[in-house]
Amino acid sequence: MRYWFFVLIIVYTCSLGAKETLRIGVQLEGQKHVEQFIAGREISSIDDYSGEFAYRDVVEQVLLLQALHFGGFRGNIELVQADHYKRRLRLLEQGLLDLSVTGVWLSDALLIKDNLYISRPLLRDGEAEAGFYVHQNNTRARQVNDKFGLQRLNAISNKNWQIDWRIMSAIGFAHLDSVSQFTQMTDMIMKGRSDVMLATFYNTDDLSFSQDNETFVPIHGLKVKLPGSRHFVVSKAAGNSEIFAYVQRGLKELRSRGLINKAYRQSGYINEKVNDWMVIR
Repeated sequence: MRYWFFVLIIVYTCSLGAKETLRIGVQLEGQKHVEQFIAGREISSIDDYSGEFAYRDVVEQVLLLQALHFGGFRGNIELVQADHYKRRLRLLEQGLLDLSVTGVWLSDALLIKDNLYISRPLLRDGEAEAGFYVHQNNTRARQVNDKFGLQRLNAISNKNWQIDWRIMSAIGFAHLDSVSQFTQMTDMIMKGRSDVMLATFYNTDDLSFSQDNETFVPIHGLKVKLPGSRHFVVSKAAGNSEIFAYVQRGLKELRSRGLINKAYRQSGYINEKVNDWMVIR
């Protein structure tokens, strides 16, 4: 399924010799949150990344659009449904997409580096952290306070998310299952088939998030460091070296304005509330 970017308020007109339509792979379900986050604002004017819908993927999509704008891109943008992270990488490798709407971990990008341009870092190595999220009613899991306690729990993750999977596998949970989507993880936890999942922190007062009217909270005091940096990647298909130049120039401008760091902090992804939490290795 494909649809045009005017659904998300802003349209770029072709000029400057850019390719006629830039194809960006997106997770379709998340686009409603992008619309709610943008809320009619001009992309170039956004400098407040807080709010109810300021999820990491939403904020990264806004940063990408801002990078393209500040870098000088004025072509049309088409959002192409590619719901899974691994599928977006495969389509980029094949030249069927020009960009992924969210950042990509450097370790994943390097696996297909011959087919990608890799941007300046969005998140630098060591900046990313995540928590162990459980259902708010799972009292037993919420009382865990160390690695040994985690090892008594059943966990859920995604084998295709290589960094998450390596971290979760190394902890030694009682049982570790894999599903392909975030919503399947929350569903497994809601149904009591798993206790815990790895998720990035949120900007709510208690760091919680809601899914299908259920609330999930991090196990207080425990976190992990996500190794590596995150980058935007551009397919090396014909004509995309110019697109890569737009992204690079735009990211340099965003970094100089302090907007990249601000975006991750206001969204809760880089979160001062967990500065003193124990890092599980």
